[in-house]
Amino acid sequence: MSSDARTSTAEASPKVSVVLPVYNAEEYLPRCLDSVLSQTYENVEVVAVDDGSSDGSPALLDAYVARHPGRVVVEHRPNGGAAAARNRGIELCSGDYLTFIDNDDWLDPDFIQLMVEAALSSSAEVVCCGYRRPNAEGRVLLEARPRPSDEWGRYVVEAAWAKLYRTDHVRRHGLTFLNTNIDEDLYFSLPAIELAERVEVIPIAGYNWFFNTRSVSNTSQRSSEGLLFEETLDAILAMMRERDIPMTEILRHYFVRLVAWFLLYTCRGDGRVVSERNLGHYVSWLDRNIGDWRREPFARPGHPTGDALANRLAVWLFARHPRLFSLALGIYRAMGER
Repeated sequence: MSSDARTSTAEASPKVSVVLPVYNAEEYLPRCLDSVLSQTYENVEVVAVDDGSSDGSPALLDAYVARHPGRVVVEHRPNGGAAAARNRGIELCSGDYLTFIDNDDWLDPDFIQLMVEAALSSSAEVVCCGYRRPNAEGRVLLEARPRPSDEWGRYVVEAAWAKLYRTDHVRRHGLTFLNTNIDEDLYFSLPAIELAERVEVIPIAGYNWFFNTRSVSNTSQRSSEGLLFEETLDAILAMMRERDIPMTEILRHYFVRLVAWFLLYTCRGDGRVVSERNLGHYVSWLDRNIGDWRREPFARPGHPTGDALANRLAVWLFARHPRLFSLALGIYRAMGER
């Protein structure tokens, strides 16, 4: 085969690296790995970083390396957290593109095929799609399919997964994950999107985000105690300033929405006194850091298009009608106490 033919083949079928942080996931790991290795798109490698697992995950990963030589790369390392594992995974990637998967999730068979086709046809550095939320019985609790025309389309998925990134884009900008315990993916996914010259949104739900009832992130009674939310917000803002990412109207809305979500997410676990204290604290944080946030133009029931109605209403109340939002917070909190 001539060098021109090899180049043409590589361009038509670029290699995709799937970064997989693994921690004590032996029950779900085969489903996850098999969904990647059985993709209709064949030029795929799994880059698995075992983050100090103490169950059967390390041996299971080594077995996949033996069965799929050249297609599965595994590194075993002491426990350092998901952010460090993903950052190491990025370093180990050899693909032209990369994507992420969590160890209890799985991909539709044509997920990578559709994402690569979208990237190649648009020359996008980042391609975004949607997800579905299946439970252990196979029932889909939620499905999100962003539309290219939606104002919120590229932000529907806050996580790093359900996206395809050009590897040189990630490395050129030094994009990394933040070692925190809430909204850690935003430190990676927001600049990945905002620094890209081209972002493509495709209306599919090809990523399966498993509703694992044993995961602490799925509790509706989560309190704010121990969560590094303000530290995460501060780190993201500092990162944006360092990279000269402008605070556009949609990003201003993003921060307001994050705070409103956090207050709702933690109010039932916190109880009335702490919840009301947090409300005042984070309103002050927004006053200091997000100029004129109460009048940001996307805080309307009909906007941004593509976001869920409940989210739009929550931000509208929070930004425009603070007393009503405080009342709604109290009602929502009381509903959890029944």
